[in-house]
Amino acid sequence: MPRRYNKKAVERLRRKLRDKDTRPPMNRAKKEMSNLERMVADILEELKIDYEREKPLKYLKGYRYYDFSLVGHKVLIEVDGAYWHGDVGNKPTYAGMMAKKNDMTKNWLAKKEGFTILRIKEKDLVDNYNQVKENISSLIKEGGK
Repeated sequence: MPRRYNKKAVERLRRKLRDKDTRPPMNRAKKEMSNLERMVADILEELKIDYEREKPLKYLKGYRYYDFSLVGHKVLIEVDGAYWHGDVGNKPTYAGMMAKKNDMTKNWLAKKEGFTILRIKEKDLVDNYNQVKENISSLIKEGGK
């Protein structure tokens, strides 16, 4: 049996569809952090830098989310895990190519909106933890405002 809609239900649906273009669909900051994101969050806390997780930027009819946004600075941080960003093995994968395409879009969008984007690869984070910490610190001192 087909579902019937009354005027109230139709108006509520229209409002919901209209509002979805003006605000992000959900608060992704509540999702659990990956181990790599946790490491970057620890670095930011050690450096006493305020940050916001899962920063949305409007793109076409949706949003692109960035792992970290430094509060008071126009800096976005993206943590690139080896598996999803095609850094495992020597053969390109479909998932890796799609991730690279998404990364290029996010880089362009961040630049267009006036942000500086810092990409941290898993290998760098694991092997050169102190160097990553220094890079973040120097980026802030340079004036990523």
